[in-house]
Amino acid sequence: MGYHNLSQCLAALESRGELVRISQEVDPSLEIGAIQRRVYRAQGPALLFTNVKGCGFPMAGNIFGTLPRTRFIFRDTLKAIENLVKLKVDPLELLKRPWKFAGMPKALWNIIPRKVRTGPVLAKQTTVTSLPQLKSWPRDGGGYITLPQVYTESIEKPGFGRSNLGMYRVQLSGGKYTPDEEVGLHYQI
Repeated sequence: MGYHNLSQCLAALESRGELVRISQEVDPSLEIGAIQRRVYRAQGPALLFTNVKGCGFPMAGNIFGTLPRTRFIFRDTLKAIENLVKLKVDPLELLKRPWKFAGMPKALWNIIPRKVRTGPVLAKQTTVTSLPQLKSWPRDGGGYITLPQVYTESIEKPGFGRSNLGMYRVQLSGGKYTPDEEVGLHYQI
């Protein structure tokens, strides 16, 4: 089945005792990073900070903090993703072993990003500067989102076939970035 949004994923983790809500006010500058590192090292649960200082948004962390939790999160889609990677490495694999990819059309249909006109994601507008500005280390150059799912396409040749989905550390503020217009990915910094 997979999840339709992050809230569904967090609810599933919470129902298994794999997520702890932290309702006390926490500072995104160094404090949250220190908490997350300690919990990660202890192989602890995912965290949901519901009262982030100076921010109207909650902040989740350590979601993929253990291998068993990551396997649970991707339990419905892991095999399909594994097969997609195999096909990208060797497209002829489809001709060699077509039975291994019988469920691929459904997986491909569900993985394609869609533009929508309505839905919860469009209920409100926000800005990059409204997001929690996580500063994990004293020498960080600004606020970050650490390991979000980042979808990119070529400007010259847009489309799913030339896209990339990855997890990158994204700098939201600081440096030479224009607020609410630019962000920096880890490989640019």
